[in-house]
Amino acid sequence: MIVTKLEELTKGKVKVYIDGEYHFLLYRKDINTYKLQENEMIQEKVYEEIIQDTVLRRAKQKAMAILKYMDRTEQELRQKLKQAEYTESITESAIEYVKMFHYLDDKRFAANYIRYKKDTKSKRQLQTELMQKGIRKEFIEQAFEEEYDDEDLAIQKAIAKKTMDIDSLSQEEKKKLASSLYRKGFKMDKIQKYIKIYY
Repeated sequence: MIVTKLEELTKGKVKVYIDGEYHFLLYRKDINTYKLQENEMIQEKVYEEIIQDTVLRRAKQKAMAILKYMDRTEQELRQKLKQAEYTESITESAIEYVKMFHYLDDKRFAANYIRYKKDTKSKRQLQTELMQKGIRKEFIEQAFEEEYDDEDLAIQKAIAKKTMDIDSLSQEEKKKLASSLYRKGFKMDKIQKYIKIYY
């Protein structure tokens, strides 16, 4: 294996290319420690040491730090690690590591997300948001079964955000409000239960 390129980035970071392909990101002090130089060989033993003791260790620490302050989906964590210049294989290893400790759990994420947002959002809106976060369909369905009752409370809260006295609204204002609720994913028969519209 030949170190074909050492690409200097900001803050003392260096992207290391081996045999023409990007392999990992190191700090300038790591480059000096491992005595890496462009157009020179890198021993298999040294390569494995860099991967295990430095790159993978940092990827695991990064994943733990990301999850420490906020629950994330697997897709979100994968994106964060990719942004930090970790390769796919290192990212997957770091994800498997945090999964072992249940720090990353898409089932739990979906259940928590629905539990905390069900009173203000429609079922369709929640489903769309969870799918955009990369949650599998079966996890979403299971979470709805466990956490979601019906949309009545969510509709009432959405209406209360707009007006405290729905009867004082004109038919035109009621139609606008109903349209905005419909766009948020609430079903029209549910909306009409609370907003009397005459066409």
